[in-house]
Amino acid sequence: MKKSLKKILFTILTVFAVFFVVACGNKEDSKINKEEVLQKSVEANSNIKSGNKLVNAKIEVEGEGNVEFTIDTSIIKEPLAMKAIIEQKNENTQMTTYIKDGMVYATTGNNDWQKEALSENNAENFKDSLDASIEMNEILKDHLDKVTIKEEGGNYIVSIDKDADFLKEFLNKEVSNIVGQNIDFDPKNATVEYVIDKETYFIKSSSFSVETKIQDKKLKIMTEVTLSNINSVEEITVPEEALNSNN
Repeated sequence: MKKSLKKILFTILTVFAVFFVVACGNKEDSKINKEEVLQKSVEANSNIKSGNKLVNAKIEVEGEGNVEFTIDTSIIKEPLAMKAIIEQKNENTQMTTYIKDGMVYATTGNNDWQKEALSENNAENFKDSLDASIEMNEILKDHLDKVTIKEEGGNYIVSIDKDADFLKEFLNKEVSNIVGQNIDFDPKNATVEYVIDKETYFIKSSSFSVETKIQDKKLKIMTEVTLSNINSVEEITVPEEALNSNN
């Protein structure tokens, strides 16, 4: 698989894992105030200080096999500290990354640690990864006619019309900005679930399956995201061998 396509695929996985928090096919509960639910979720997620985020992502590429990642992250936002384990399953590769005290430490598992200063822009991106649903919720508030919400098992399940133009525009913009080139992302046959805890209004999980086409390749994308331990991560410790690395 070409490197450029791999980069695009990984970016798409990342964008979906972070931003794509909408669902399809749920019957709306007319008693629910949609705008209120979304606003309370924005407010709750704005107050997230720490948490764990587990992403299981897979892309089936027509004629070229699968790209599959697991991203297991713990983050404390202030001061920023992070541990992330990224595993590409089909290639059996793994990278462990720590962030603390303005430095990034990374290894591919052979104790050969690399370290460098963390840019301010990247620091903000890492902080935002815990509560990135805020941006999507703000967008959904402007398109309530395309949004449905139902209550199930103490949670709210948020839905959006499958082929909503504003969602396509959002995804195209996000993917294109990160990749650095225009991507015509045209999602089809999306099946997605976005779960908000009814008591705390924190995002609990999201999962989706969607089909699209990139560089003349048909793709099927599947992602499951689980958020846990919200505001309960107390300490992230960088290994001594990383701190003492000369690389």
